[in-house]
Amino acid sequence: MKAAVLTDWKHLEIKEIGLPVLQDGEALLKVIYAGICGSDITVYKGDHPTAKVPVVPCHEIIGTIEEIRCGTPTAFSIGQRVTVEPLISCGECEPCRNGCEHVCNSLQLLGIHQNGGFAQYVKVSVKKLVALPEGLPDRVAALAEPFAVAYHVNHRSGIRAGDAALVIGGGPIGITVAIAARHFGARRVIISEINEKRLALAESLGLETVNPMKTDLNQLKSEVTGGNGFDVVFESSGSKQGLLMLPDMCKTRGTMISLSLSGTPVEFAMGKVSFREMTIVGSRVYSFDHFCRAVPMLEKLAQEYPLENLATDVLPLKEVQKGYDMMLDGTNAGKVLISCNS
Repeated sequence: MKAAVLTDWKHLEIKEIGLPVLQDGEALLKVIYAGICGSDITVYKGDHPTAKVPVVPCHEIIGTIEEIRCGTPTAFSIGQRVTVEPLISCGECEPCRNGCEHVCNSLQLLGIHQNGGFAQYVKVSVKKLVALPEGLPDRVAALAEPFAVAYHVNHRSGIRAGDAALVIGGGPIGITVAIAARHFGARRVIISEINEKRLALAESLGLETVNPMKTDLNQLKSEVTGGNGFDVVFESSGSKQGLLMLPDMCKTRGTMISLSLSGTPVEFAMGKVSFREMTIVGSRVYSFDHFCRAVPMLEKLAQEYPLENLATDVLPLKEVQKGYDMMLDGTNAGKVLISCNS
């Protein structure tokens, strides 16, 4: 089969490799779409702390089941369209024993530690398969994993009906977080972003946006919240400026939640947090339960928003490097999907 293999850092090759060999409890998927994530770029550059090469990248996968090898009965069948929860947990550490496998002490992912979705076929654990609704278009179904991130982070934030939320960073994840915040009942959700292409994309989805280079965010906070601050502030840009903005935008006893996994130290005024008893919450990927719940949420949201707009670029497998370059240059507005069997 054809696959995009990261043979070394910053070196991605289209190669012929053998079909995956299934073990008991595994399924072989024929990949329809595989999405490029920011973490794929981190791995590509050699900045991920535990990634190893060679590896076939990608953990955002939808496909059809070609083969199942499972000694016990399963609800899945050949030809069924599915997505994949891509986390690989040890099952033995303290977080795993307490039902928090998604923050396993030795967490691994498809596409980082085992071969992932930038290939014509990929093998996955049957336990990680999630069925996709029949009426959901492939291009929207391919957004299941990002929306699982959005579901989990909104759940972690404790956002409630009637809250006002600010999302710092309007990339694909920031947009999905904003849409999910509305789904969770927020009365008003605003995305702060400086990239005009991303602002236009968010607006095409019916979202409210602001460019902090052109609008004073303190004035916006005053207009939206009476000067009190936002109930929940999500930071999805991963930038130093975005992180430092959190306590200034958040209300007293409000919640700040960062999606950044960067290990780069940032000087942060913790006194602001203590003085107004704000809460800082971390969020990492998703629990399996939240991944499963995100799929019906996505199905519902697809009836309310033109979510196909979010997949702004679809490329064949042979052009996966072009997709990476777009991500590296910041020329993509939304999600870049790779069509692996076209």
